[in-house]
Amino acid sequence: MLANAMIVSAMMLPVAALAQDINLLPEGQTLITLSVTERISVEQDTLIATLRIERENSDAQTLQREINGAMEEALEEAEGVSEVDVATGYYSVYQYSTAPQGGRVANVWRGSQSITLQGQDAQKVLELAGEIQGMGFVMSELTYTLSTEKADEVRDSLMESAISRARANAERAAAALGKSEVDIATLDVDAALGYSQPQMYARGVAMDAMVEKAAPVAEAGESEVSLTVRVQAVAR
Repeated sequence: MLANAMIVSAMMLPVAALAQDINLLPEGQTLITLSVTERISVEQDTLIATLRIERENSDAQTLQREINGAMEEALEEAEGVSEVDVATGYYSVYQYSTAPQGGRVANVWRGSQSITLQGQDAQKVLELAGEIQGMGFVMSELTYTLSTEKADEVRDSLMESAISRARANAERAAAALGKSEVDIATLDVDAALGYSQPQMYARGVAMDAMVEKAAPVAEAGESEVSLTVRVQAVAR
């Protein structure tokens, strides 16, 4: 889960036109510009696990057949878990030279490919990741994020409260200036998504050789969703 931006503009004419240039405001009117930010921490609801298969072989074709076969097996395992979205990732094959002490230089091919599991049912993701680890895959990353749907839902509630606060602040400022009427001329809303560090644990074939086919475990952290409202208001 990444930051998203949302821009909402509301123009109220003819007051908005006057707000473009403070010098155009009629005598006795004042332009008030202010911003309000609302923040809330939300528990992350989507777990993402990325695993990779790594192989070495002196023959490039044999190496690629091994990687392809392992990936096909992992995808077949994942097909039976409808709660988890699956995608294959980066595929790399390259050659390097090795020279054992006192031995002859040998050319070896090394390759890897990744697979990513994602879902809101964390237990299903973890169980599937454990099964794939048991096939010889190693864990590259295990992390929680906030789903787009949840983030949008939270932003909607923040927008309503932020606009209410912005209007109340504009009215308060106008009252301090001895003015009783306020019109909102422009309204901009910026939404942002930040992350606190999730707690993560990875345990499995690659992490704990003493536990056979142990499923990894993970604990969700929190994401901070924030929304800033900027307004220009005309007080009179």
